Amino acid sequence: MAKAKPIVGLDIGSNSIKAVELKAKKKGGDAYELFKLGYEALPHDAIVEGTIIDTTAVAEVIKTIFDENKIENKNVVISISGNAVIIKKISLPKMEQEELAESIIWEAKHNIPYAYEEINVDYAILETPEDAEKKDLDILLVAAKKDKIENYSNVIHQARKNLEGIEVDVFALQNSLEANYPDPYYQSTVAIVNLGAHLTNILVTEKGIPQLFRDIAVGGFVFIENLSKELNISFDEAEKLLKGTPMENVNPDNVNSALAANIDQLIGEVEKTFSFYEVGEKKETKIDQIFLSGGVAKLKDISSQFEQKLNMKTAVLNPFHKISYSEKKFDPAYMQEMASLFGVAVGLATRTGK
Repeated sequence: MAKAKPIVGLDIGSNSIKAVELKAKKKGGDAYELFKLGYEALPHDAIVEGTIIDTTAVAEVIKTIFDENKIENKNVVISISGNAVIIKKISLPKMEQEELAESIIWEAKHNIPYAYEEINVDYAILETPEDAEKKDLDILLVAAKKDKIENYSNVIHQARKNLEGIEVDVFALQNSLEANYPDPYYQSTVAIVNLGAHLTNILVTEKGIPQLFRDIAVGGFVFIENLSKELNISFDEAEKLLKGTPMENVNPDNVNSALAANIDQLIGEVEKTFSFYEVGEKKETKIDQIFLSGGVAKLKDISSQFEQKLNMKTAVLNPFHKISYSEKKFDPAYMQEMASLFGVAVGLATRTGK
């Protein structure tokens, strides 16, 4: 059997870039060990609403992460999300592989709101052991606009790295959840809510099978803009407040009040998504637990606010929960503080050894 090629999970976010390299462990205990880790903030407006505007700046940050953290492996997997990515669940009768491939093309042309020539399409059959008797196949159809793929591919090549694959953010997070929380992942219905800089990605999985996907155009930047307007301060000052740095001329009560209003609005959007899922085809299915990820998940008490308002058990996803690491190489306090930012990168890196 061919040995799996080691790769680096590279999460190119709107606000920062994260890199993770794992080593698959052969015997017992945790499945992976952390080998390399890197984080660098991006200049403002280098990436706007998921589109790389300043390719040179982003490529330089990628080079910096690899150089400063002594990451020698040049093989990377990245991920994308946003309105250039379409995910659909479809059902088709069971058929031969060749016939299925032709049917997928037909379905893509009729289900994706872009010209077929403008997209790349992939699919996966969603099958559990109990599905063997079913006459139909549940299929996950994923399409991404070619210009988005090219936009991200170019920056990887400019940074002189080898692009080994492109995932979708929510599926990288699903990998992270599976590696770190296998019991709830395989035994219950869980939601991942990834609170990013420009977008909030939502994925609902039932016993390990993805069921619902949605991107909401609300993230940390919206929070910062709202704080800036409501408190009459600059964008940079509002960003510092969001990160927990107090300011002498700003009343903390006003900050907390403004933040609470923004979080309420976000939770309201998440609740609509959950309601859509729960009143859909599977009326008897309820979401058992929420895992939060992303930069906004670092906000104090945000998980308890989700828990109280939605009446669902909520925790911040720790992508290093079952991944061992040397405390001599990686500071445990840093790992705990930054954990919510590395969900996508860890999920991408779990392709090592697969």
